[in-house]
Amino acid sequence: MIWLAIAIELILLVPAVLICIVMFKLLLVKGYRDYPPFVPSFGQTKKMEYQRLFEVLQQSTSKLKVLDPGCGTADLIIRLAKQFPQHQFVGIEWNKGLYKIAKLKSNRIDNVEILCQDMFDYSFADTDIIVCFLMEPLMEKLGRKIKSEGKSGLVVYSNTFKIPNLELKEKILTRKFLLFGNLYIYKL
Repeated sequence: MIWLAIAIELILLVPAVLICIVMFKLLLVKGYRDYPPFVPSFGQTKKMEYQRLFEVLQQSTSKLKVLDPGCGTADLIIRLAKQFPQHQFVGIEWNKGLYKIAKLKSNRIDNVEILCQDMFDYSFADTDIIVCFLMEPLMEKLGRKIKSEGKSGLVVYSNTFKIPNLELKEKILTRKFLLFGNLYIYKL
């Protein structure tokens, strides 16, 4: 019985330690203060996002550049890049651990470039499609950058979070989960 109590305490201790580490980083590491932590996208919204991107990339007769700022482990763009070698895919991730995972996963895919930097230091000028799952603290700043640097015809797919200072072209309701839902599509 005592071993069960010790096991339960250890199981509860691990998340508490991880939370303390994140809080410590939030206080001391600049990147953690400026950007929300990594949260993987999933569910119906991600499926819809993939489906819409697949259709656009499949129908395009010209080479498109797809940018995923805050790409995390770059699952979406790597999956699309394998299916569409004629298009270029760029993922930007500031977190060095996630960057290394994405870089390793995309190592042998010629049309994928993974960068470890602040997404706001990257020029959006020659980008055709932006696909993102970023949290609200970044959305207004992202919208200003897209407005100032994005070329005419740029399409932005935002999973779950609205970009308040861009004109919404389409909203796809996918809300099956209370926390995550809806795909927002913008076009310059």
